[in-house]
Amino acid sequence: MDFNPSRYLAIGDSLTVGIGVPFLDPGFVEYYRGLSQQILKKSIFYQKHARSGATTEDILIMLHFPIVTEAINCADIITITAGGDDLINAAKEFLINKNEESVSHAINQSQNNYSKILERIRHLDKQDQYILRLTNLYNPFPDIPIADEAIKAFNTSINRFGLEMNVKVADLYSIFKGNEKALLSKGGVHPNGEGYYQMALALSRLGYSQ
Repeated sequence: MDFNPSRYLAIGDSLTVGIGVPFLDPGFVEYYRGLSQQILKKSIFYQKHARSGATTEDILIMLHFPIVTEAINCADIITITAGGDDLINAAKEFLINKNEESVSHAINQSQNNYSKILERIRHLDKQDQYILRLTNLYNPFPDIPIADEAIKAFNTSINRFGLEMNVKVADLYSIFKGNEKALLSKGGVHPNGEGYYQMALALSRLGYSQ
């Protein structure tokens, strides 16, 4: 039987919520769904379970809510955005205590949570009839060397998950690097409409085969 996705589940933080564009404007979830419909030539129903400020730990907890568990069971395509808030919280801690270990600890912790997130999804989706798409992190603070180092370290870890069955990782870091002014909203942290469209393009270019 051909794998023919028709249900899309988006889980994540403010990027999945679509913060940075006016209310009711599409974020990457809506763009990705649209691109997927064009490529697969079929209607795709989508659900979004996301919260602004959610860390990888928050998302792990979210996966145990019955409504999310049910959505995972039915999903053919799943996208997850997470990790940015783990690093932002660690950076705030670093500014207070000047302890660089708070950043490396946050990276290790977020990778540990990501492993559990993937494990949970595998456990819930017994059929293996799904594709899972993750995103690495772009750097909204290109002028701060420690931010770039931390994000690169995080991305090295998350890219390893792309070796797992059904999983691929979209490289947002390369897309945003050098294009921050064009792709970030006025606040400078979240993408604008074009930034979200570029995210969706990067995800759709990963293809739809398992």
